[in-house]
Amino acid sequence: MDWYVLRTLCGKEEVVLSILKKMEVFSDFEVFCPKRRIGWRKSGQVVSIIRPLFEGYLFVSVNNRDIGKFDRLLRAYKINVVRLVRSAGSLVPISYQERKLLQGLMDYGKIVEVSKIEKTEEKIKVIDGPLLGFEHMIKKFSSRNRRITVEVPILEEKKIIELEGVLINAKNEGV
Repeated sequence: MDWYVLRTLCGKEEVVLSILKKMEVFSDFEVFCPKRRIGWRKSGQVVSIIRPLFEGYLFVSVNNRDIGKFDRLLRAYKINVVRLVRSAGSLVPISYQERKLLQGLMDYGKIVEVSKIEKTEEKIKVIDGPLLGFEHMIKKFSSRNRRITVEVPILEEKKIIELEGVLINAKNEGV
């Protein structure tokens, strides 16, 4: 099965996903929204919320030979808030490497969970979590906001996303 990218309105991913799942004609296709668990400060407390991994994007897992049928169904039912992403006018799935990367980050519920980070001498080391082994993607880490900024390739573009990271052991060298 290949993964194709669907573009929709930011903040409406769940609504569009719900509409597609309720329509019986789309039951042959797996449409999903990868998500991320992230901490949010509310009234001085850190609350765990789940947000889309890529704002405004859904994915569909479908055989290469059936993607045309899926596209025709989207057009026939005039679901104007969602379109398949095309490259040079044709429907192109994400690459095998991109799909494996996303599968490695997500758990079975298609959620990217919290990573545990250790920071020493400006080096970031992932101790546990989905970013273990993907340290090369990390661009920035903020222990105050518990945010890890990563660069993820999708359709040969680099998308910047924020994931949650908890600082486990802060070692201050030379202090």
